[in-house]
Amino acid sequence: MNKSKNIVPEYEFIPFLKKRAEFLKKEIATRKKRLKSAPAGSLRIVKKKHCSQYYLGGKNNIKGTYISKSEMPLIRALAQKKYDKKYVSAAEAELKGIQKFINSNPGKTATIVSSFPGELRDTLDYAEMTVKDYYETWQALPFTAKKNHENITLHLTRRGEHVRSKSEELIANALFRHGIPYKYECPVSLFNGEIRHPDFTILHPHAGNVVYWEHLGMLDKPQYVEDNILKFRDYEKSGIQLGKNLLVTYENSKSPLNSMIVENFIKAHFS
Repeated sequence: MNKSKNIVPEYEFIPFLKKRAEFLKKEIATRKKRLKSAPAGSLRIVKKKHCSQYYLGGKNNIKGTYISKSEMPLIRALAQKKYDKKYVSAAEAELKGIQKFINSNPGKTATIVSSFPGELRDTLDYAEMTVKDYYETWQALPFTAKKNHENITLHLTRRGEHVRSKSEELIANALFRHGIPYKYECPVSLFNGEIRHPDFTILHPHAGNVVYWEHLGMLDKPQYVEDNILKFRDYEKSGIQLGKNLLVTYENSKSPLNSMIVENFIKAHFS
């Protein structure tokens, strides 16, 4: 039983947990600071059949005082306060769990097999995750994809998923053909709490890190270009850097994407 060449050398998810911990610390600090200047009282939301009603509550006012929707700025500020308080509580609990796990010195089991001579190591039935197992586990993790709009024509990939353009179909099929783990429009949380859906989230087949691939398919349209420049600025602020963990392909009506471009791009970045 020879697994040695296919063992995940360490817990590859530890860097992801550390990055998540850094993100949580930053968000907790930001939201705690904002809570200090939030309006007094708490928001109570009463859901009716076709609408919602809002009430301002306090320490001695359990039911609360009705807030008219004409005071929407106050409602939104109280809603943000309500969200921030819940987020801080949940994030602190999650951060505590992550730190406890990291401090427990995980990964020791992966070093046990290396203490055996090679002639024995390759015959042992050891219990470490192979690279293939790790990639399959990552691929199988569920996520909530971006919603499809009814007026968008969808293209079916070889893997059986629907994508929004012929070019995205080319990219998805090429990644699938090369056995590169990817997720289509998987959500990522940015520095400001916004959720974006990069076209492809990829687990690098050799480095083991996550890489994002965006395809710019309408460079003929100035507003599209402007929107994507702003999006990339938000990516940069969130640690998603062009040329590092963000890859971009592009096209316009006169110079469309084709399979050769995609193949060469994959060869350059994932071989």
